[in-house]
Amino acid sequence: MKRLVMYLVVLLFALQTGAIATQEREEPKPTFKLSIEVDESRTRWNPDLHRLVVRFTRVSMGIEVQRFHDEAEGMYNMIVLHDGVLAKETPAMRALRNFRKRDGNPTIRFPQLLKTGEIWITTLDVSDYYEMTHPGTYQVTVTRASDPGNPTYSFLVRSNTVAFVVPQKTDGPSVQRAEKPKPRFGLTISPEDPDEVPPAWILADMQNESQREIRELKCWPFYGMYSFVVRRDGELVDESDAMRTLQAARERVDCPGNETLLEIAPGGTCEDRIPLGAYFDIDKPDSYTVYATRETYPWIPAKSVVVESSTVSFVVPQLLPVDKNPQSEALPSTPQ
Repeated sequence: MKRLVMYLVVLLFALQTGAIATQEREEPKPTFKLSIEVDESRTRWNPDLHRLVVRFTRVSMGIEVQRFHDEAEGMYNMIVLHDGVLAKETPAMRALRNFRKRDGNPTIRFPQLLKTGEIWITTLDVSDYYEMTHPGTYQVTVTRASDPGNPTYSFLVRSNTVAFVVPQKTDGPSVQRAEKPKPRFGLTISPEDPDEVPPAWILADMQNESQREIRELKCWPFYGMYSFVVRRDGELVDESDAMRTLQAARERVDCPGNETLLEIAPGGTCEDRIPLGAYFDIDKPDSYTVYATRETYPWIPAKSVVVESSTVSFVVPQLLPVDKNPQSEALPSTPQ
């Protein structure tokens, strides 16, 4: 009996040891490795821009498919420490995260194929996504899921860590030079009802004037991220409290719901309907001019340009008393 018990104990131990060994052998290994370095030339060109060069190297046999759109930033994430403390995210980071969640068609038309040993090099502007204006040392590590499209069976791959040193700013003149791309689109606005004065609703049409598809996350309650300049007899009309509340929600990237992915092909348009009367006092009798503005990249102001729309003009007439209405005076008298 004792021999049988000992035999069972040994058998169970062997089975557990074999299972552990099998688990160790089956532990997945990344098919790629990540390495990063500071783009020193870009930092010298613009001291406020902190850019990384990211090298993605295929290390396993087979082919790696790089299929994500540029707007997804390679599906990279960053760990940024400012003097040992996690740095604050900018609205652009929250917008990027929301975009990735909502992108239902993340595959580009012609994906890049990497064979073993081949490298995919991209740049990543850390300062777009993390607050890096305060003096100190910023340590940055880049991470990426091994299979971003299949998070259940994915694990994290980490790069090396690099440091950016932001010096104390002096009282001398600033040398800020931001990258300002050409506008990607044009804007046209018009009253929804041409016969309505003042116009309660404005239609804003964005026309893609670039050679690439525009893809961004659209929060419908944000009304296309448009701002407006309204003048009454040449003087600026103040925004209403509702407009200020809307702008604050936009800055926080706090969409109350109904988000979709906006895709505009080259030459295509996208129309938004904005309740101008709810955001500005345009009921007073006088002459008005209105035009819309929009950032090309609303949450990355350092790389954005402001696009202005066409101008809409209208006149709110002075209401006359009934007894002084010229038309009433022109009516013939009724015979007695």
